[in-house]
Amino acid sequence: MSSSRTEKSILDLRSLEKTKINFLFSLADQLASNSSLTSKGFGKTGALLFFEASTRTRMSFETACARLGVYPLLLDGKSGSSLEKGETLEDTVLNVAAMKPAFVVIRAGEDLDLYDIAEKISCPVLNAGWGKQGHPTQALLDAYTIRKHLGTCEGQRVLIVGDIRHSRVAASHLELAQKLNYEVALCGPVEFLPVAPTVKVFETLQEGLKWATVAMTLRVQLERHAAKYSLEEYRDQYGFTVQNLKALSMKSLILHPGPINQGTEMDGEVLLDSRCQVLDQVSNGVLIRQALLHEVLSEGEL
Repeated sequence: MSSSRTEKSILDLRSLEKTKINFLFSLADQLASNSSLTSKGFGKTGALLFFEASTRTRMSFETACARLGVYPLLLDGKSGSSLEKGETLEDTVLNVAAMKPAFVVIRAGEDLDLYDIAEKISCPVLNAGWGKQGHPTQALLDAYTIRKHLGTCEGQRVLIVGDIRHSRVAASHLELAQKLNYEVALCGPVEFLPVAPTVKVFETLQEGLKWATVAMTLRVQLERHAAKYSLEEYRDQYGFTVQNLKALSMKSLILHPGPINQGTEMDGEVLLDSRCQVLDQVSNGVLIRQALLHEVLSEGEL
């Protein structure tokens, strides 16, 4: 970011250089091989402010903190906090920041402006999922998983299937693809797609799967749609079922950022498919977030 107070914040992937991304991946490789890294986190605190529900992202940041010797200050939803008394989200963040954590990780909806927050507080802000704006660390861990299993991200063809219109994960992949030189295409019901897509759109799942080297399906966010869709019809046309995935090359990857609605966007049997790396994504999420926090805590700029 432009100001000195936000230069270490990670709010999107547009402002993260390719060399920095590759460095994070290399650092994650070191962590995966159990290489010891000197941490500057001992004796420090990190604020994890999760105003929206999360399992993988929250617990992977907690795990990353523990491995780095950082004590996590966790705010998990509104329950038990002054948000129940009417305090605003911004006031909550500003008050927590006044306690001088080394960084603040925030997961929130559109009602909190992370760019504005990053200008107002003196420690780095890390986007852990922000409305429909983006989910940088999820896209990074997905790309790291692709690199791990396919050797490189460059030249890969990533098909994103499902509720792209409301997906912050998809938004971050559209940014990251430009940095790491992979192609993104979309597939799903018209109502689930962006109003004005900027990338290739496949009308049928079978066409998209034949094209893809990576197939990623997203959670169907029916709570965000006025109209209700037949889940049975969605599964038949766009679900990652054993039958539908016959169109995908055996050399390709199957991914899902979670949480999975089994029997809707992905069947349980698919989790046993050798191409499916959903749980490895979770493991890699810890490595990527640990690498990111390690750099945030270091003296040099990220």
